[in-house]
Amino acid sequence: MSEQPPPPAWIHWPIRVLAVVLVLPFRLLWELLGLTGRFLARYVGRPLAWLWHRAVVVPAAFLWRYLVAVPVAFLWRHLVALPAAWLWGRALRPALEWLARWLLVVPARWLWRHRRLFLRPFALALHYLVVVPAVWLWAVTRPVRRGLGWLLAGLGRGLAAVLNAGWRGAGWVLGLLYRWLLRPVGRAVAWCWRWTVVPAYRMVAAAGRWVHAAILRPGAGLARAVLVSVGLRR
Repeated sequence: MSEQPPPPAWIHWPIRVLAVVLVLPFRLLWELLGLTGRFLARYVGRPLAWLWHRAVVVPAAFLWRYLVAVPVAFLWRHLVALPAAWLWGRALRPALEWLARWLLVVPARWLWRHRRLFLRPFALALHYLVVVPAVWLWAVTRPVRRGLGWLLAGLGRGLAAVLNAGWRGAGWVLGLLYRWLLRPVGRAVAWCWRWTVVPAYRMVAAAGRWVHAAILRPGAGLARAVLVSVGLRR
């Protein structure tokens, strides 16, 4: 594509005058604000920060260290940690060891040494109170278990037949629904999309390209030429 022709030479001076009248006050105001900010930061902000650090932060840290942290650490060590360690080593641990020895270790050793006196009665009790009743109950309930098995098998076959019939019926209904409703609706939507949305999108895209080529690009070239002419851009 051919380049845009430059603006005429006589337009430079009016543009410069307008730039001086309109842009220069804002530029001077911006520079004044920047100069004021740097002056305040250098001659006001830094002294205030130094004064805050020396007059507030350093004394507060000193007071916190020597009036709070050090006394609290000293009190914790000599009033809590050391007494707790002495109490654990001198009283609690020996007491727990003594209780564990005489309540757990010694009875367990005695039971292990005399295990024959307890294992045979325990085995007899387990045999006559658990095993024999369980075997008898299993033998007595055999007809009941067979009846329950037959009933459950019949219920399972009936449920499987119902589910199979329902699955086939649902497939048949879904097939009819797809054939007579979903497929025609899908074709109608596709036709509408093809003959309404796609042409509208193409028209909007063509209009956007025309606006960019006929308005935005020349306007950008003119603005660039104006900024170059007034010296705001190279």
